[in-house]
Amino acid sequence: MIRISRLVFLVLILFISYAAFTPQGDIPIPYIDKIFHFSTFLILSLFLDLSIKKTLLSSKAALIFLVLYALFVELVQCSLPYRSAEVFDFISDLLGILVYLYFAPKINIRHMQ
Repeated sequence: MIRISRLVFLVLILFISYAAFTPQGDIPIPYIDKIFHFSTFLILSLFLDLSIKKTLLSSKAALIFLVLYALFVELVQCSLPYRSAEVFDFISDLLGILVYLYFAPKINIRHMQ
């Protein structure tokens, strides 16, 4: 199961990177991008947690990776002429990670494998 989770995690990273670094049209729903950021990092946290032997909460390296990846995405977007970086996007990413870290032990995600 860990191999499948790692593959899904890698595909998610590639998909998120592609989506984050390519031009996007305007979405007419206000703040929907914040929901996308939140849910993307919630799901990314889940698959990273299922991909490693320790829990995500106890793996400092994995947590640092998620935070740095979120920061990296915003910094790259800052340098792209057709994208913009926003502090609230980064905060939405962090909230997705934190919500996962809060609920994962309560619903025992690893037991569900």
